[in-house]
Amino acid sequence: MNTRRFFIETSSNEANPGNLISITGDEFHHLKNVNRARCGDMIEVIDGHGSLFSGEIRSLKSHEARVTIHSKKKADPPEINLVIAPSLLKQRPMGILIEKLTEMGVDEIRPLVFARTDEKYNPGRLKKWQKVAIQSLKVNKRLWQTKIYEPVPLAEFLSMNHGYVSKILLDISGSRTMETRWNSPILAVIGPPGDMTDEERLLLVNNGFIRYNISDAVLKTETAALSIAAILKQTAGS
Repeated sequence: MNTRRFFIETSSNEANPGNLISITGDEFHHLKNVNRARCGDMIEVIDGHGSLFSGEIRSLKSHEARVTIHSKKKADPPEINLVIAPSLLKQRPMGILIEKLTEMGVDEIRPLVFARTDEKYNPGRLKKWQKVAIQSLKVNKRLWQTKIYEPVPLAEFLSMNHGYVSKILLDISGSRTMETRWNSPILAVIGPPGDMTDEERLLLVNNGFIRYNISDAVLKTETAALSIAAILKQTAGS
């Protein structure tokens, strides 16, 4: 049976074997009431910034669990291999997209706003997306949390110097021939449900994006994003 894994939000840089760390909030509720953990149980604790602790539950209070650290592993920050930049979607499909991309271990998610993006952004959504990324981190066994950014207009995003080596634009009129090996970091842009405008398409092409088609069918933005992520994960080496 896999050791149960929990997340702590506070800085754990100074936490070392022999020290105590605390689990509170939603993670405490999950530990005590959902998993019905008991004192003496062995668990794993992660912080989303490369730290993995193995420890023993020493006390369970009304709002806090105290865990004695037995061992600590620290992973170096991963190289950015794969970045997915989909159009901002309505809450439900965007939530599903965030959940699945973070489960897959995509390094960064950078939502974009196109001329035909039919959704308004509320800053509170970023916190919800980050909570989803935390839950995915406990499932996919990675130690570094997927970075998720607030949506920005396409032109603003392209004006930033991100340093991507390979840039892909999913486009039903693009080529069906996939490169055998893309050099990372790889960026894949997926347009809105109503498609991007001709001006946006030209802007992307002029910025070095290669138009690529993964299906003869017209795919939803979330389906296309997950499909290209699965394809590129094999190439990005992450």
